[in-house]
Amino acid sequence: MTDHRFVGRRYESAPFEVTEASIRDFMQAIGDLAEDGELVAPPTYAMVYGSGPIWQLWSDQEVALDVAHLVHAEQSFRFHRPVQPGDRITAEGRITAINERAGMEFVTFELAASDPAGRPVSAATTLFIIRKP
Repeated sequence: MTDHRFVGRRYESAPFEVTEASIRDFMQAIGDLAEDGELVAPPTYAMVYGSGPIWQLWSDQEVALDVAHLVHAEQSFRFHRPVQPGDRITAEGRITAINERAGMEFVTFELAASDPAGRPVSAATTLFIIRKP
């Protein structure tokens, strides 16, 4: 079981520069072929600029999550504004809960993404379930 003392631990990404190419590559990868109007990143693009803190959590040797038995169970997003080429976004992640139920570990992780002025861009809540080997 992951130690409860890690609730509140934070991780921050370096600023991510959103480019037209990265949005178009992402859209192509998910089969979004929309070409109409102004280029705006699809909602799930939030994981492109938000994945840094998640990888930091997963590789944190002190927390030592058992990622080999980890299941990404739930994810919810809140969007404050569209993401477009030229945006610079920093994401911060935080462990908000560690619980055990039915012999499994439940780790809740929240992400908050903001622009250089500190204005919110998006937020996400993720639930990881770690099954016992």
